[in-house]
Amino acid sequence: MPDPAGAPRYSVIIPIHNEAECLEAEVAEMVTEMDAKGVDYEMILAENGSSDATPEIAERLASENPRIKALRVPIPDYGYAMKTGMLEGRGDFVCNFDIDFHDIPFMLAAGDLLAKDAGIVVGSKLMEGAEDKRSPIRHMISYGFTTILRTLFDRKMDDTHGMKVLRREVVQKYAPQTVMRQDIFDTELIIRARRGKVKVAAIPVTVEEKRKARSSIVRRIPRTMKALLRLRLILWKERNAGS
Repeated sequence: MPDPAGAPRYSVIIPIHNEAECLEAEVAEMVTEMDAKGVDYEMILAENGSSDATPEIAERLASENPRIKALRVPIPDYGYAMKTGMLEGRGDFVCNFDIDFHDIPFMLAAGDLLAKDAGIVVGSKLMEGAEDKRSPIRHMISYGFTTILRTLFDRKMDDTHGMKVLRREVVQKYAPQTVMRQDIFDTELIIRARRGKVKVAAIPVTVEEKRKARSSIVRRIPRTMKALLRLRLILWKERNAGS
């Protein structure tokens, strides 16, 4: 097994907020699978503004396993927690999972593509070969979101939410440029990387809900649309300023 003190191959970043009920079991499942496969990794639990026992559980898990780090972000902001965790990652490849949506074979397959010529690999819920076991409405929301991205930003965009693995140098270059937080930090990161000619590849994945969403879809849709329009204006101004 590689030395935990050295820079790992993979940094696994998991934003967590009020996950006390499932955190320990989900982390144990991931750790067991990665250890069984001999994966060289670190895991960063990016806790953000929880009101339950999530911070204490994360700290305990970190104290018990030198490969796990508990990171504290004081405000409940998924995107900011993801960004902070990604920039903390020391691995060659930086992987983003949700606590209830992780797939180690996907991560390793993405690593193979990153070792060749890709800069980012996303887990696609929409491409051929993917299987979406969520409700039809959740699937249609994902399809609609991606359609909007292709209309506003880039007709070749694929999923930006969900699992993804990035080369660390891509994270270090483009994450500090991002201005959006909450729901669309990772969307902006991928848009900026694509505009910088970074190759983004996609792998079909299977997605299934293990628990209810942490925030209301009804509230997230207008908030996300407003954020996307703001991002479109920001990028337009940046492009004009640079021309």
